[in-house]
Amino acid sequence: MKKVFLIVMVLITGFVLASCGGEDTGDKIVIDFWHMSPVGSPSFSGMKAIVNDFNESQDEYFVRGTGFSFWDYWDKINVAIASRTAPDIGLSTIDDVEARAQSGALYNISELIAADTSDAPLELDEFRQSQKDFATFEGDLYAMPFSATTRVLYYNLDMFTEEGLTEADVPTTWDELKTIAKQFDIVEGGQLSRLGFDPTYGNATYHGWLWQNNLDFFDENKLPTLNTQAHVDVLKWIMNFNNDFTRNQLTTFGEGNQLLGINPFASERVAMIVEVDGLYQIIKDAGATFNYGVAPIPIPEGGTRVNWGSGFSLEMYDNGKNETAERDGAFLFYKYLLSKDIQIRLAEVNGWIMSHISAMEDYVEGNAILEKLLAEVNYAVDKVYIPYAPSWHGNDWQPYYNEALSGTMTAEEALAAARANYLQKKQNYDAVNS
Repeated sequence: MKKVFLIVMVLITGFVLASCGGEDTGDKIVIDFWHMSPVGSPSFSGMKAIVNDFNESQDEYFVRGTGFSFWDYWDKINVAIASRTAPDIGLSTIDDVEARAQSGALYNISELIAADTSDAPLELDEFRQSQKDFATFEGDLYAMPFSATTRVLYYNLDMFTEEGLTEADVPTTWDELKTIAKQFDIVEGGQLSRLGFDPTYGNATYHGWLWQNNLDFFDENKLPTLNTQAHVDVLKWIMNFNNDFTRNQLTTFGEGNQLLGINPFASERVAMIVEVDGLYQIIKDAGATFNYGVAPIPIPEGGTRVNWGSGFSLEMYDNGKNETAERDGAFLFYKYLLSKDIQIRLAEVNGWIMSHISAMEDYVEGNAILEKLLAEVNYAVDKVYIPYAPSWHGNDWQPYYNEALSGTMTAEEALAAARANYLQKKQNYDAVNS
């Protein structure tokens, strides 16, 4: 029995040491930093090196980096913020900074900048105003832009060549997109084996297609729209894009992509797809050898060149414990992460386009794909924050979208039901917060 107890204690001790990284912090003030580069991920060693380099330069502070997988990260950071056990520094979504600032969960970055007398201030001009606007609450910054996500059209150039097409044939309009996409479709044994394009695949979204048509989910007063014929027409365009196939064929094909566990474009099952800049790194890490390119997302006639940004913010969390020493140390590391050289290193580590403008101009130079990805950042916008429906684009909308795509609701019915849901959410919100 004693032997079993000893083994258990050794295992527990090993687990604790692994969780803490076995770090000797001495008498330094510890700064907790949460990120998305867990042990075992391709980006772990690079992120660890960035943190270690900072620690080696410090006599007073020690940053303890903790990495979580992408989906685990969001669960953990949201719980930590709500329970006031958040790390000193972490990442979040830039479009809803306002909610965390209003709740008192974030330090006021503008105040920290104003009080900074060091010779290495934050270079605010190196970050896009459009992103800083999303990080602003009541006139002050409560976060800083960290990444600058963009969405583009990826196209398989080898497939284009097989069909007698060149890069000059890459579609720029919705009409061209459908005409060209149909040339790539392959059906074998009654099942799709290759698809030219689908407007629901990858990171294409209904609100993204709306934006291209100068439409949105909400008006300037943050009231839901969705009740115009133009909204119906966009949804019908999505629903009917591949109407030469049955819903069962499209569903089976989509499920096949999920079973493969890899992006359908990276696995060469679709000729074109709307995806984020991060697909570049996925293709690279997969060792794929096919030739491809990226281009602006095709737009409808009279439409607008725009894509959904959905970048990350870098935030300093205030847990209400008046920890001024930790706050000051965190701000020092915060500036370090946002400096030009480190932003370049972070891009190399994560495969992300970061927010520092000149850093990314240097980073992409000479790489044709990355140069085009960076160019599209200038056309990227984020979704508006709706206090009464913060998940308006996801959990609130997706059930109705799925009903329309599956054919169990018409476009008109799905949009009307979604609009009614938003209006009910607003009524509930106003009753509590009026």
